[in-house]
Amino acid sequence: MKLRRLRLEHFKRFRDPLTIEGFADGLNLFAAPNESGKSTIAEAIRAAFFERHRSGSVEHLRPWGDSGASPTVEVVFDIGEKNYRLTKVFLHRKRCDLVIDDRETLDGNVAEDHLAALLGFKFPGKGASAPEHMGIPGLLWIEQGTSHELSDVVSYAADHLRQVLGESLGDLASSGGDALLRAVETDRNELLTPAGGSPRGDYQAALNHRDRLAAEVESLERDVDTYRHRVDQLAGLRREHDKALRDRPWDGLRTEQQRAQKALEDARGLEARLREAQSSAQQCSARVASLQGQLDGFAREEAALAKREEAVVNAKKAQVEKQADVDVLERRHRDAVTAEVRAREQRDRVRAAAVRAEHVRAVTEIEASLAKLEAKLGQARAEAARATQLQAEAARLAVTPADLEAIHRLSDELREVTVRLDAAATALEFDLAAGRHVRMGSEEVRGRARLTVVRRTEIDVEGVGRIVVTPGGTDLHTLASRRDEITSDLRARLARLGVENVAAADARTEQSALRLQEARASRKVLEALAPQGLDALEVERARSAERLAELRSVLGRLPAEACDAAPLRSPEEAEDALDGARAARESTVNALNEAKIAAARAQSDLTTALQELAAARADVENPQRAERIAETRKALQEARTEEDSARLLADSVSAALRTVNVALLRQDAERLTRSAEQALREHEHRRDALSRLEGELTAQGKLGQEEQLAELRRDFETARRRAGELARRAAALDHLLSLLREKRAELARRLRAPLQKHLDRYLNILFPGATIEVADDLAPGVITRAGPRGRESGEFEDLSLGTREQMGIVARLAYADLLQDAGKPTLLILDDALVHTDEDRLGQMKRVLYDAASRHQVLIFTCHPAAWRDLGVAARTIGT
Repeated sequence: MKLRRLRLEHFKRFRDPLTIEGFADGLNLFAAPNESGKSTIAEAIRAAFFERHRSGSVEHLRPWGDSGASPTVEVVFDIGEKNYRLTKVFLHRKRCDLVIDDRETLDGNVAEDHLAALLGFKFPGKGASAPEHMGIPGLLWIEQGTSHELSDVVSYAADHLRQVLGESLGDLASSGGDALLRAVETDRNELLTPAGGSPRGDYQAALNHRDRLAAEVESLERDVDTYRHRVDQLAGLRREHDKALRDRPWDGLRTEQQRAQKALEDARGLEARLREAQSSAQQCSARVASLQGQLDGFAREEAALAKREEAVVNAKKAQVEKQADVDVLERRHRDAVTAEVRAREQRDRVRAAAVRAEHVRAVTEIEASLAKLEAKLGQARAEAARATQLQAEAARLAVTPADLEAIHRLSDELREVTVRLDAAATALEFDLAAGRHVRMGSEEVRGRARLTVVRRTEIDVEGVGRIVVTPGGTDLHTLASRRDEITSDLRARLARLGVENVAAADARTEQSALRLQEARASRKVLEALAPQGLDALEVERARSAERLAELRSVLGRLPAEACDAAPLRSPEEAEDALDGARAARESTVNALNEAKIAAARAQSDLTTALQELAAARADVENPQRAERIAETRKALQEARTEEDSARLLADSVSAALRTVNVALLRQDAERLTRSAEQALREHEHRRDALSRLEGELTAQGKLGQEEQLAELRRDFETARRRAGELARRAAALDHLLSLLREKRAELARRLRAPLQKHLDRYLNILFPGATIEVADDLAPGVITRAGPRGRESGEFEDLSLGTREQMGIVARLAYADLLQDAGKPTLLILDDALVHTDEDRLGQMKRVLYDAASRHQVLIFTCHPAAWRDLGVAARTIGT
C-alpha cells in the first residue's frame, strides 16, 4: 500500500485546505516543531479508514470554536496495481466515496466495509473506533507514545496474522495430541501442583501418612531406648545410696568444720587488739601535730610583725602616687569638657545648614515629580476616553455569534439550493443583434446572455410576439420556493443587522473584534499609567502638591543665619569631630574615676596596714605569751612519748597476727560447712530419685512398648511402599507431559517459522547475535542477547522502555514483511516513535528502517530533524 496524495480541510487545527503530494515509495520523513500538526495528519489518515462517515462520536475532529465545520479527508493510494481515491466528510455533510481505478465507485457503508476487508480491520457496532477494532493497520500505524506497547495491538490483529501463517489455535486444540496432553496434564495435576510441581492430593496425603508413621516409629524407638537406659541408671543409684548409708561422709566434714571455726575465733581476737593499739597511736600523733602547730603559730606571729611594718611604708608611698595621678587627670577633664562644647556648637551650625539644603533638594524633587504626575494624569485621561469610545464602537458593530452562524448557514443553504436549481433548471441562451432586445418578465435582455428558468416564464419579442417557457423538472417548484424562502429570510436578517451581505457581516465582526482589541490595549496602557485607577492618580497628584506647599512653608521659616553661615566642615565631619570630643571627654572621665578609686583604695590599704601593724605588735608584746610557749613545748614532749609506746604495742600484735591467715581460716570454715550440707543434700536427692525412678519404670514396663514398636514398623513399611508408587506415577506423568508439550511447541514453532525468520532478520541488525521467541499469541516473547556477563535472557515486558520501543518497531516491520509475503497491503506510520532511544541505538534503528523501506512505504513524523539527518532522505515540513 502506497500513499500518493493526502488532503485535509476543516480538520482540527487545519481550517484551511492542506494538501500533501509526492509521497516516496520508501521513506517519507516529516519534521516540524510541536503543535505544527504532525500528529493531526496521522490522526486524519486513521480517521479516514477507521471512523464511519455517519459516526456522531467524532466531534473532536472539528476545529475548535467552529461548530458548523465538516471535517474532510481525501486519501489517494495504490494497492498492488489498483489506484484508490477515498473521500470522507464527517458531521454536517456526511459522505464517503471510494473510486477504484476511475472506473468503479463505491459509497457509504459499502465503501467502508470494502476497505475494512481489504486492509484487515473492522468497525464498532456504535460509537468511535477503538484500538481493538483497528486490526492490521492498528498494528502498523503507531500513534505517538505507543511504540513500546505491543501485546494488545498484536492480539487485536492476531486473527489476520494467523490467517497469513495458516495457523489456528483451534486447529491445534482439535488435534488428538492435545486431547492426550490435557488428559495427561489432568492426571499429573491431581498428584503435583501445576506451577511448582509440588506434591498434592493423594500423593501429598500418602507422604504425610508415611512421614507421620516414621515420626511415631522414631519416637517409640527413643522411648524404648530410654526405658533400657533408665533401668541401668536405677541399679547405679541403688549402689551409691547403700554406700552413703554405710560411710555417712557428712559427719566427718562437720567435725573438721568445728576445728576450723575455733581457730578462726582465736585469730579474730588478735585483730581486735591490733585495732585498739593502732587507734591509740593515731590519737597521739594527732595531739603531737596540734601542739607543733601552736608553736609554729607563735613563730609566724613574730615574722608577721616585720611584714606589717614594711607594708605600712609601701602603703604610704602608693597613696601619695595615686593622689598625684588624680590631680593630673582633673586638669585633662576640664580641657576635654571645653573641647566638647566647642565641637557641639560647630555641629549644630553645620546641621542647620544641611537641613536647609535638604529642604531645597526635596522641593526640587517634588516639583519634578508633580510635573510628571500631571503629564501622566493627562495621558491616562486620554487613554480612558479612547477605551470608552472604542468599546462603544465595538458594541455598535458587534454581530452576535448566533446571528452570524444563522446567516452563514442560510448563505450555505442558498448556495446549495441555487446550485441544485441551476443544475435542474431550463437554461436560455440569447445572442441578440445590436440595438435589439427582448423582455423576460420584468427584465430586459440585450446582446449575449444566459438565463435559467425555474417556473413558467413569458418572453416578449418586440414586433414578433410572446414566447412562453415552461420548465419540465418535477422538483423545480420546490427548489425555487425553498430558494425564495431562504433568500427572504437571509435578506430579513441582513436588513435587521444593517449589512448588505454575509461578507459585510463578517467584516463588521472583524471590525468589532479589532475595536475590542484596541480598547483592551488602551486599558492596558491605562493600567500601566494608573495601576490603582484615575482617582488614585488624582489623589497622588494632590498629595504631592500639598507636600510641596508644606516644604516651601518650612523652608521659609528657617532662620537666615543657618543659611548664611559658612561651615568649614561637612555634616559628617562635624559629627565625627563631636563624637571624637565626646569620646575624649568620656575617656578622661573614666580615667579620672579610676584614678580616684585607686587613690581611695590606696588610702584604705594604708589604714588597714596601720590597723594590722597595731594588732600584730599587741599580740607579740603580750606578757602571757612566753608562759603559753613553755607550756606548749612541755605538752609536746609528753605526747611524743605516748605515741612511741602505742606504736611499739601495735607492731608486737601485728607480728603475732602475721603468723595466722585469717582469710584462709574463714574460707576453711565456710568450705567445710557447705561440704557437709552438700553431702547430706546429695544423699537425700539420690534417695528421692531412686524412689521416683522405681515407680516410673514399674508403670512404663506395663505399656508393652516393644510390641507397639513392631506394629508401627509394619504400618510404616506399607505407607512407604504406597508413597513410592505414587511418586513414580507422578514422575512418569510429569515426564510424559513435558515430552508432549515439547512436541506441541515444536509444531507451533514450525507454523510460526515465517514470522520468526523476519524477526531474526531485523533483530540481528539491531542486536547482532541475539535471538527472540515468538509467543503463542504471536507477540515477541523471550529475547536472548549478549550481556556484560555473557548471554542473558529475559521477557519482552521486562526490557527497559527504550529497548521495548525499539523492539516494538522491529516486530511491526517483521509483521509487515509477513503480510507482504502473503500479498496483503502494508503501510507503516511512525509518529514520534523513537523518543526514548539513545544516539547509538537510533543509528541502528535507522539501518533497520532504511532496509525495511526497500519493501514498504514508511511515514516518519518527528520534532527532532537533526536526529534524522543521516536517514538518507530529505525532511519535509508540513504542507510541502
